[in-house]
Parts: sequence; C-alpha cells; structure tokens
Amino acid sequence: MYYRYKSKKKDRRILKYFFLILILSSIIYGGYHYRNQLMFWKISHNRIVAEITSVSQISDPLLRHEKLKKLKEDLSLYKQENDMEPEAYTLSGRIDYNLGITGVNNDFSDIYLNETGINLTDESRGYLIDAIKNISKAAALLDGGEMDVNDMFILSQAYYLTGYYNNDEIYTMLREYIKDGEGLSVENARFFAVVCITGGNIEEGLNFLQAKGGVEDSVKGKLLWAKALRDSLKFTESIIAFQKILKTTEDAASQRIAYLNLGKIYYGQHLYRESMDQFTAALALGDSEECRIWIGKNYFALGQKEKAKEVWTEVFNANNANEEVKKLLGMI
Repeated sequence: MYYRYKSKKKDRRILKYFFLILILSSIIYGGYHYRNQLMFWKISHNRIVAEITSVSQISDPLLRHEKLKKLKEDLSLYKQENDMEPEAYTLSGRIDYNLGITGVNNDFSDIYLNETGINLTDESRGYLIDAIKNISKAAALLDGGEMDVNDMFILSQAYYLTGYYNNDEIYTMLREYIKDGEGLSVENARFFAVVCITGGNIEEGLNFLQAKGGVEDSVKGKLLWAKALRDSLKFTESIIAFQKILKTTEDAASQRIAYLNLGKIYYGQHLYRESMDQFTAALALGDSEECRIWIGKNYFALGQKEKAKEVWTEVFNANNANEEVKKLLGMI
C-alpha cells in the first residue's frame, strides 16, 4: 500500500511539473511571438508619445535635437520588423518633423509674421522629407481609413516648409479634415487660415482665423490678424489694425513688426515718404538690413538715386553675401 501511494504521489508531481512546463512554454512562446507588439506598446505609449511632447518643450535646440535623435533610434527597430503597422510610421513622422523644425527654431506664427523665409539646412530638410514619407506611408497603409488630424497638419506643414506642395494643394488636402475646426490647436488653425488666404480663399481664411486663431488673445494674435488683412489686400483695415497695436503695446519686437508691415503697405500704395517714416521708426528699434534696404527702395522711388546707392552700399559693405542688395545696386 505504501509503495502504491508513493507511486501515485510521484505521478501527481510529474503531472504538476508537466502542466507547469506547459504554462511556462505558452507564456514564453506568446511573449516571443508577440514580442514586437508588446515592445511597441511599451515604447510608443509609455514613453515615446509622452517624450515627443516633453522634448518639444525643451528650449535648448541642441539638447532637443539629441533627445529626438534618441527617440528616432528607439522606434527604428519596430518599424523595420513591422512594416505594415500605420502607428509606427505616424510616430516616426512626428519625431522626424520635430527634428526638422529644430533648425527653424520658430513656430508658424513667427515665420509668418517675421517674413524671414524658411532657410532649412540640408539636415533639417532631410528630416522633414522623412516625415512626409513616414506619414504618407501610414496614410497608404490605412487605405482610406481616417488619419489623425494632427498628423495631417504635420504632413501639411512639412509640405509647406520644404516647398514640396504649393498652398493650393495643401488647402485641398487639409479641407476635408478641418470640418468645424473643433479640437484644433491655435497654431494649426492659424496655419490653415493663412493657407486659405494665400491660396485665394480669402473670406474663408479670415473667418476661420477670427473664429479659431486666437487673434484677440495676445499681441502676436493681433499682429497675425493685421498681417492677414494686409495679405488679403484689405489695406485700410490692416493699417488701422497695425496702428492700434502701436498705440497699445510697448513691446519693441511687436512694434517693429507693425512698422515694417505699415512701411510695405504704404510703399505698395506709392506713398513713399509715409513708407520711409515707418521703416525709419523700425530701424530706430534695432539695426536691420531689411529696414535699410527698404529705406533705399523709397529713396530710389522718390528719384533720390544717390541716397539709395549710399544706403545699399553700406548694407553691401556690411554683408556682401546679400543677394537682394547686389541686384538693387546693379539697377543703378
């Protein structure tokens, strides 16, 4: 009896070990089989999504750039092994876009207001092109499925910054995603409004900007509204808006933007002396090649070519790489 009992007990132990091994094998197999999905969930949602937001708020461009490059590396393995997963590409696109605009170091409102142009380094342009490729790939994988509106704005702004598409094409692409504009960030609303205006859909752009662009929330918003009016050829309304800003703000940078815009409006209306006054006022707030070039343009338009030559020559002597001033001196 003892040996029979002992034998049964031993059999039960073996059975327990067998089930334990079976369970462990299943866990190991499942973990291995779904390792990419589990790792991607951990990388994307527990860290990368949060870190993209966190890193984008770092003020030091070099530190921000290095952190983003690390994030790009973190996601590359999953993208290689799971080339049919749309989210891998949208997250990669977001990282690439943030890497690309690190070199720009301005938000869209600043680029639009300062009219500085978009001077991308080869590296920044490369990252933005990668963003375009990644988000376009995600859209293709979704095969008609709805893309996140924020990803569509990243794609659109990458097109805008690189000149990959013109504003008409960007407007057509964005229009179906805008709907009533609910949930859009102020910057995205401003971007769409400006794309509307520069693409010829002026009233739609102005109405959208006024409703969603935060144009009364800050001096920057008011400046953007005044400039949008200028670009819409509503010069009288634009002049009134810029003059109102000058009366109500003491911020030198904001005043300078207002003076520059007023100067350009007056110049376009052939009011050269009034234009000269505005550029002179802007120059008093800080030396600027742009102001000096426009002052020279006003001298030239008034028939004072020697004074124009003198001003432009000063600009050229300080910066002989300025292509615009070279062309202007060539006119004399």
